[in-house]
Amino acid sequence: MREVPWRRFTIEAMSAARRAAGILAAVLLFSGPVRAQERTFDIAAQPLNRALIEFATQAGVSVNADPELLAGRQSMGVTGPYTNEAALAQLLKGTGLQLQPAGANTFTIQPEPTPPPPVGMPRSSGEKPVKLPEVLVKDVHQRDDGKDYVAEEANTATRTDTPLIQVPQSVEVVTQKVIQDQRGIRVEQALRNVSGVALGDVGQTGLAADVAFCRGFRCGYFKNYLRNEDANQALAYRDIANMQRIEVLKGPASVLYGRSEPGGIINILTKQPQAERYASIDQIMGSYNYYRTMIDATGPMNESKTLRFRITGAYENTESFRDIVRGQRYFVSPVLTWIAGNHTTITIEGEYIRDRRTPDPGIPAIGRGLAPVPDSRFLGERFDTLAFEEGRASLTVEHRFNPDWRIESRFRADRGTATAYRTVPLAVLPGDQAVARFFFDQLAPVSSYYWRNDVIGKFATGSIAHRLLTGVEVGRQYASYEQAAVPFDTFNFFNPVYGQTPGPILPRTPFSHSFANALGGYVQDQLSLLDNLHVLIGARGDYFYQHSHVVGTDTKAENFAFSPRIGLTYQPLAPIAIYANVTRSFVPNFGPFTAASNQFKPTTATQYEAGIKAEIVPGRLTSTLAFYRILKKDVLAADPTNPLFFVQTGAQRSHGVEFDLTANLTPEWNVIVTYAYTDARIAADTTVPVGNRLPLIARHTGSFWTTYDLQDGPLKGFGAGIGLFAVGERAGDLGNTFELPGYVRTDAALYYRKPEIFPRTNLVAQLNVLNLLNQEYFYSGGQSRAAAAFPGAPLTFLGSIKLEFY
Repeated sequence: MREVPWRRFTIEAMSAARRAAGILAAVLLFSGPVRAQERTFDIAAQPLNRALIEFATQAGVSVNADPELLAGRQSMGVTGPYTNEAALAQLLKGTGLQLQPAGANTFTIQPEPTPPPPVGMPRSSGEKPVKLPEVLVKDVHQRDDGKDYVAEEANTATRTDTPLIQVPQSVEVVTQKVIQDQRGIRVEQALRNVSGVALGDVGQTGLAADVAFCRGFRCGYFKNYLRNEDANQALAYRDIANMQRIEVLKGPASVLYGRSEPGGIINILTKQPQAERYASIDQIMGSYNYYRTMIDATGPMNESKTLRFRITGAYENTESFRDIVRGQRYFVSPVLTWIAGNHTTITIEGEYIRDRRTPDPGIPAIGRGLAPVPDSRFLGERFDTLAFEEGRASLTVEHRFNPDWRIESRFRADRGTATAYRTVPLAVLPGDQAVARFFFDQLAPVSSYYWRNDVIGKFATGSIAHRLLTGVEVGRQYASYEQAAVPFDTFNFFNPVYGQTPGPILPRTPFSHSFANALGGYVQDQLSLLDNLHVLIGARGDYFYQHSHVVGTDTKAENFAFSPRIGLTYQPLAPIAIYANVTRSFVPNFGPFTAASNQFKPTTATQYEAGIKAEIVPGRLTSTLAFYRILKKDVLAADPTNPLFFVQTGAQRSHGVEFDLTANLTPEWNVIVTYAYTDARIAADTTVPVGNRLPLIARHTGSFWTTYDLQDGPLKGFGAGIGLFAVGERAGDLGNTFELPGYVRTDAALYYRKPEIFPRTNLVAQLNVLNLLNQEYFYSGGQSRAAAAFPGAPLTFLGSIKLEFY
């Protein structure tokens, strides 16, 4: 979890005197009069520090308190309509503490005055007033993610403590609250709430999983700011159980993260240990024999709360609406944090996944469309299996020298193995009745080690304030591959007959062994020229060496790259920002079919982006409107003189418009709205016609999701949600020989939340309905005619019961 500056419990309400008249009108529209008014509170009896966090969140005010002053005190809670002052007084009743207004929408908690001593007793020497240090918001943001849709900060874009409105690049955040409300059980479900993100081959036809595209190009995955690549590090689906939030940085990210596609990166932030005890068990049951159990437990391990733990885990067993397809998974992730003094924090985190499931090649294409077969039709065999085992361990050390300067050091080791015993459809045969298939028995162990060190600080040169980030990253990764492969029976997809030939037993032979070394250094400066004018300048240099031994032949390559970024943010009014950026990405080019030791240049891309960000009601309504153009050059294309090799002449370009809005319109009502226009095409190639659309990328996509929770009356605790997810037509392959049809999917949800159903126990009951209108749709495809489209599930019910203990 990122660290943020010392500040108050919640974001302070913005002063009306600083707003222009038009912005003030919008604030009054969404948040009501600034004068004292009653609002409905629902804060259960609990430890006082947690009660104050809930109060500050519900009231939208700032509360100052000394953590030691609050320790060990209980609050009786507050329920019903109160002014902020009356609600806070009720929370403090019987605690020996009192509130002290400290300004507009700001309160300080102090001890009640000590009564004077009896006559004749000496007065104590003059006592110093209690110093009230501000509270580190790190733990609070973890809880807010579980209660709010709106995120005001995300460190992925700059890796410094920068408000999102000041970041000159499009960044979107999917909070824990959104994931929970939509009952997300896969990363791709959460990403539907971000504009311009398209789903790829989500682990169906290959060993990679969670494939997604941003702005027309492949997205890179990171976890806690360290690389988490498909195929090289993450072989199976990433598990949702330990995810706190997902941050999506759109556009090239090489300036801070090294080699990556120009579409952007998806950074997963995991759940971290908390100072207060908490545990939950979450049982999900759904259509097609879906069962999933998740656990989460956290808290201190000593009285001073300097040693904290967290453990999350999951077990999943499922069948499918697709014939024969099934899966099973075990997942566990322990985390230990040691606060080693006032300035140093050490965190050790682990993950283990064991996953076994049926690979599903989807439905083939016929002509310009898809084969007219039932959505349940499976083109494999009963013995088809993908098995994954992954383990990873990380160490994070953060040390603060003073309030302005700190260092962060992150190291992670990943090891995994993928085993595939399966048939693979290769081509649709003449007559459009059957597919030719191959059988593969494959073993692919991988491992990687990455270590990054950052120095982060603030200083000033005259009137110009600086936020400086500089660092170095080193990495090494290994991969090997063994396989046995033979032609297999053809498969008639109109009249399937399974099990005609048993699975072959063949000895695997080594095919390839490779390793790569990576070294990168970077520097970034964020300059605040004025209070409302910010400039971001950064640059990175990378060296990447790869060596591969393929069927007796050694190949090697060295790549050097320089990745700059410059951005500008101007805030004509405090809640409005106009921004622009130019940034660059690179991806090394190397493979067994690029001719021995051929020195291809890295594929590079340059993005030009401009947009407007708005936080009309801070903490409650944020939006981004972005315009961009990306040109990707030196893409490998097939060699017209030898189809087994490549030449470096290709180019691709993407341009479009994206809009994202997230709002807590009232304490009861949440809304997410997205829209994207993405025009991604071939700009140069030796074999594919220029102007062809990039596969799986729709020109128009959009989503709408809203929830409403009843907080008063006899139905208090009940809530409901509904959403629409729309995707336009998409090219199915690079040659644009067929298309995937567009669709609109409708989801809905019902909730019941009951605090204190038992002492210190909360209940959350939930029913989610996916594809409410039973729409036939295809969410993605394998980019080939033999594995053309992946059908989405028909009407699906997911029911869950969650118990929380504190």
